[in-house]
Parts: sequence; C-alpha cells; structure tokens
Amino acid sequence: MLTSRARELQIFIGAIAVGCAVLGIHTATLQHSALSELKDTKTPITITAIVTSEPHLTKPRVNGSRLRNSQWSFLVRTEEISTHDSRVKLRLPLRILSTHNPGLIPGQRIEMTGRLISTPEKRVAATLVTTEKIVIVTDAKVFSSALAQVRSSFRIKAQHFGDDAGALIPGMIIGDTSLQSQEFSDHMRRAGLSHLTAVSGANFAIVSSLVFFLFRRIIPTIVPRIIVTSIALTVFLLLVRPSPSVLRAGVMAAVILLARATGNLRNSVSALAAAISLLVLIDPFQALDPGFILSVLATSGLIFLAPLLSRSLQRYLPETLAELCAVPCAATLMCTPYLIYLTGEVSLFSVLFNVAVSPLVAPITILGFLSLITLPMSVVSSLALGLAHFLAKWITTIALWSQVSPSLRLNLWLLLVLAIVLWFLKARFSLIFAGVFGALFFISLILPNFYFPGKNWRVVQCDVGQGDALVINLGSGSGILFDAGPEPQLITKCLKRIGIKRLPLVVISHGHADHYYGAQGLSKKFEIGEMWSNGNIGIPEISEFATRTVHRGMRANISDVSLEVLWPTSATQSFSTLQGDGSAENNKSVVILVQWSGVRILVTGDIEPEVQSILARDYELSDIEVFKVPHHGSRFQDSNFLREVSPSIALISVGRGNSYGHPDAETLEKLGSQGAALFRTDFSGPVSVAWRFDDSAARYIFTTRVMRKEWWRLQWH
Repeated sequence: MLTSRARELQIFIGAIAVGCAVLGIHTATLQHSALSELKDTKTPITITAIVTSEPHLTKPRVNGSRLRNSQWSFLVRTEEISTHDSRVKLRLPLRILSTHNPGLIPGQRIEMTGRLISTPEKRVAATLVTTEKIVIVTDAKVFSSALAQVRSSFRIKAQHFGDDAGALIPGMIIGDTSLQSQEFSDHMRRAGLSHLTAVSGANFAIVSSLVFFLFRRIIPTIVPRIIVTSIALTVFLLLVRPSPSVLRAGVMAAVILLARATGNLRNSVSALAAAISLLVLIDPFQALDPGFILSVLATSGLIFLAPLLSRSLQRYLPETLAELCAVPCAATLMCTPYLIYLTGEVSLFSVLFNVAVSPLVAPITILGFLSLITLPMSVVSSLALGLAHFLAKWITTIALWSQVSPSLRLNLWLLLVLAIVLWFLKARFSLIFAGVFGALFFISLILPNFYFPGKNWRVVQCDVGQGDALVINLGSGSGILFDAGPEPQLITKCLKRIGIKRLPLVVISHGHADHYYGAQGLSKKFEIGEMWSNGNIGIPEISEFATRTVHRGMRANISDVSLEVLWPTSATQSFSTLQGDGSAENNKSVVILVQWSGVRILVTGDIEPEVQSILARDYELSDIEVFKVPHHGSRFQDSNFLREVSPSIALISVGRGNSYGHPDAETLEKLGSQGAALFRTDFSGPVSVAWRFDDSAARYIFTTRVMRKEWWRLQWH
C-alpha cells in the first residue's frame, strides 16, 4: 500500500503530465494550423470571426529607427478563413490590429481583410493586420449590447471630470482603463497600486475580502453573509463583463470566501489548488499570464498571510484596523517578488501606499455601483459618482507621491539569494546577526550607486536602450541634451537621476524615432530653452519646442561650453542607401563638436561612412577625447575617420540583445586597438565621465563611473 507521501507525489507528477499534455495540444494546434503557411506573407486573407474582447488602443512603439503608430487591438475567434483560391472553416483565436477605431463589442460577428504576421503571443495563432474597414455581419445579443451601452454611458459620465480621479473610477468598477493616461498608469505602477486600475485577479480578491468584511457587522451569521457577498460578487462580475480574466478573479474570490467561511486552512488550500488546476486545464496559457500569477499570489497571501498579520497587528491595533491593514499588506507582500521580476522595480513605500488607499476601495466600489445601476436617474447617479470621485482623488494623490518616494531596482535572482542566505543564517545563528549581515550586504551593494554620476561629472551617456541620449553638465542643475532616446520614461529617469532640471539646449540629431521620440513630454518635467534639429519637419513629438534648423558652420556658446556644428551642410546632399538600418536620414544627422575646458567631445548621431569620410577630410579631429560612436557602433564605419578621431573614451549607446548586430565586433576591435576606453550602455548601463587637468604632467586625467547591469546590482531611484 502506498504511503500518504507517495500518493501525493503520484498526484503531483500526474498533474504535471496532464498539464504538459494539454499545453502541448493547444500549442501544436495554434502553431501548425492552416494559417501557418499564410503568416508573414503578402497574401491577403478574409476572415469571418466572433469578437471576444473589447478593442483598446495600443501605445506607439519605437521599432529600430521607425515609430509604429497606435493601433486598435482586440481578440477574435475565427469561423471562416478565405484567400483568393481557397475557403476553409477554422476555429482559432487571433489578435487583430486595426488602424481604424472599429467600435466593436464582444459577441459581434465581423468580416475583415488583412495580412497575417507571426506573434510572440502564446494564446493566439497569429496576428491579423488590417487597414480596411471592418464589416459587422451580425450584432451581439441583446444582453451583451445592453451591457456595452451601460459601460459606454458610465465611461462618458466619468470622463466629464476630466482628471485622473475620474479616469480611475471606470477602471476600478468595470475594468475600463481607456480614460487613463500613460503618465497616470506609470504613477500607479510605480506606487504599487496598478492592481486597482483594472479588475485584475489581485484587485478582485482584495475587493471581495473587503465586501465580506463590510457585511460582518450587518449580518453576523456566516452562511447568510457568504450568500449576500456571493450575490454582490456575481453582480460585479456581470457588470464588468465575464471575460476570462474576470472569471478567473471570480474563482479566486470564491476561494477567499470559502477560506473565510470554514476557517479551515486545509479546505482553503484544497480549494485554491482545485481552482488553479481547473483554470489551467481550461486555458493552459493562463499559467504564463502575469494576471493569473498575480491572482494566485494575492489569493495565497489572503489565505496564508492575512490571518497571521491580522493576529499580530491586533496586539497593537483595534481589530477592525488590524484587518484593514492585514488584507492589502498580505496581497502586496506576496505579489512584490513577482512584480520585481516583471518590472525590476518596487517602491519602498508600496505597502504603506496600499494601506493608505485600502479603506477607500470598498466605498468607491459601492458608490460606483450605485452610480452605474442608477444611470437612468441622473441626479442620484451623479451624486454617487461625485462622492466616488472625491474619494478617488486620495488614491491619485497617493499615486503621485510615488514620483518623489524612493524605489528600488533589483534582480529577482538577487532577491532569492538574499532570502536563502538570511533564512540559512536565521536557522543557525540569531535573527539579529542575520539582520546585521543582510544590512551590511545590502549597503555594500548599493553604496556605489549613491554617488553616481559623481560630484564633478561632466558628461553622461544615458542608458535608453536601443537609442541615443547624451548629456553635458552645465552645473547648477542645467545641461545640454543630445538626442532623447526612444522612450520618454527612460530619458526622464536618466535626467532626474543625474540632477538635471533645466535644458537650455536640446539637440535632436535626425528624424529617427530612437533619437527623438523620448523628447515628448520633456517640457512638462524640465525647463526647456531651444531645440536644434536638421530641419526634418513633421515630427509631432518635437513640435511643442522652439526649434531651430542648424547647419554646418554654426557656432554657439552656453556658459563655458562652446559648440560648433560640423554637419549637415545647408546644401542638398545625395548619398547611397546602405544595407540594414542605414539611410539617407542617418547622413543628415546633426554632428556637433563640443569644446569644454580644453576637452573636445564629438557627438555624431547616426552618420554613415560617406559623411564620416567628409568630416575626416574637412576637419582636424585627431585630438578628440570623448567620442559618441556613430550609429550605436554599427559596422558602417569609415576606417580613416575612426583612425583620425582615435578617442580616449568611446561611448556606445545600444540596447541589450538587439537584432541589428550593434555594436559590431570589428568596430569595437578598431576602437580598442587605438587605445580607446570603450563603454557600452547594454553592459555598463549609464556612463558618467569626469576629468581634471594635471598641471604637473600637462595632461587631462579622465575618470568614469557606471551603474552596471549585473544580476546582483541594486539601484535606488
């Protein structure tokens, strides 16, 4: 007879085998369908499909030098697929990207024509990109249409407030985040409050616990209280729309209710395991979905940690306050390691932020529901929504505080190593010794980052991924910015980290998105003076600035820094188009020679060999100390140009694991053989350069500092 442990092992192995088999069948079905041969071809296909999710507008994305504009994205389940010579009935999930707002709701049958492209998304067979009008063949059922109308009316009503608090309410009540700006979403994420901005599994679990708690005083008997709470959650689920993520959240909420009702940990664990198994068997790709993982973690926290925290806090706090603090703390503590894995960053005050907003979640939800169900009674609905908006302002204020609160960046593996080491020390020595060891180890790791970029830094090459951004320090919080990278968030983070508040001059070298797109929004966060460009018009991201077109021969002085424009010329130039990412626009890059305290800095944009050769011929560049290597260190470099420049320090701004082969090994070898100290942001992170003049030796002494990107690094923000 098998022992209990052996049976548990058999069940565990059997569950893994079944899960792998189900995942394998689903994956094989998606990867080897009739669509496989049509992906990444120019063959137009026409599909008839059922809409399964609401369209949402994607963020613009920088892909290499190009900007991919926002598109409307939604999921469908195909019914029929046809090309010019075939027609087949096929039931598969697809992602749709449309350049036009389709105005669709789940349940509608539609027809559209486009082309298929491959996608890294696991749960769909492919992505269909369409620029044509989508035809609605059949409308959704009456119930679905009615729900869509209610959601739309509620969204419009909340939109009238015109602020972040108004945009937050539809996200909390019906999972509609379409009103939220990207900046507000970033604030919520950084504060650790992003689970509130949509009906995620973690949010659903917390809300269900609070609803259950609120009814405790009104209905003291446990069974009626569970029934009432279940009814409330069912109404919530129907109003939100029973999408897979919401159904998942509902299942997790049911587990929480069971845990509260029985008070039996074994029953709760069994229910949680059964819920996870059922959901994964129905849709195995949920196991890879961050929302699913956060739901499981939050639910586990409410089952395992919340009761322990509540009992501990009751020694110092009233029972009601202890439970209100325990619920968000438990969910946050369980989710934090995974959030670090996803974003690499966690606010040091996220637990406090969650505790601060926790008492308002249930009132906002209740008031939001009242406003939702009383939409026909305009006065009552507006009053309830106004009260919810008043409370939501507190949440948006807390989220805004995340901008001035410190956060910590670290790798998940470092977190695991620290946890294991501290557990090991605690088991064998004293808790005090473990704490001292952990604190010393912690300080030794983050200490170098306290003084980056250094007190006397002169130049910083920002780490903006696959893009460019270099800063010259003018002192007193002022600087000159050369290019702004591909992401506003990355360049803003760099400038704030090095203490820049004012930018008297911003230079955008040329009209490629990896150099200009990060400039949008800079004027809202920094004092901006003038912008220089090569005259490439039609870039909306820099239209807000006072822009001057510069050309060869122009000079300027800012403080004790002098600038000379070496390129482009005012005359029209014609160059060949190179392979890869080379282009005529690269050869229009603004090239500037910066001279400061006797040190010469050459900033080159993305110029290609032809322009490099002209510069080497027309200028004396043999004594360049700091060199921003052209085009992310690509293989398109002129050997004579590199040989003449022969810099002391070469800076390469490049993204890790890029698909362009940047930087090129031969380029690195040439620079290294000339004695240049090479720094590349994909390995070193941001790089700062400082120098001083050695009177005794009549030479400049350069020092550099880097943030690095090794797995064991910690970074404060």
